[in-house]
Amino acid sequence: MSVIRTTVDENLFLAASDILATLGLDMNSAVRMFLQGVVLHNGIPFDLRLTEAQAQALRQRKQTNRQATLEARDIARTGGPSHASVQAMLAAMEHETHQDEA
Repeated sequence: MSVIRTTVDENLFLAASDILATLGLDMNSAVRMFLQGVVLHNGIPFDLRLTEAQAQALRQRKQTNRQATLEARDIARTGGPSHASVQAMLAAMEHETHQDEA
C-alpha cells in the first residue's frame, strides 16, 4: 500500500466531503476511484478543456499583459510621465480614457 498526502483548502475539502457522503463515498474511496480512472483511461478520466469563452478571455488577458509590459518598458526607457501622487496618476489616466472615447 502507498500513502498519498495532499493539502487542499478546508472549504473545498468540506464541500467535496459533503457531496461524496451524499453519494455514499468517503474521500479515500473517491481518490481510489479517480486513480483507477486514470489507469483505465491512460490519463485524466474527464475532459480538461477551456470553453471558447474561457480561451478567448485567456487570449485577451495575455494580450493585455503583453501590451502593459511593452508600455512599462517604454516608460522605463524614455522616462515617461511622472505624477506627484497616485491620485494625480489616476486623474491623468481618467483624462486619457475620456480623450480616447471622444
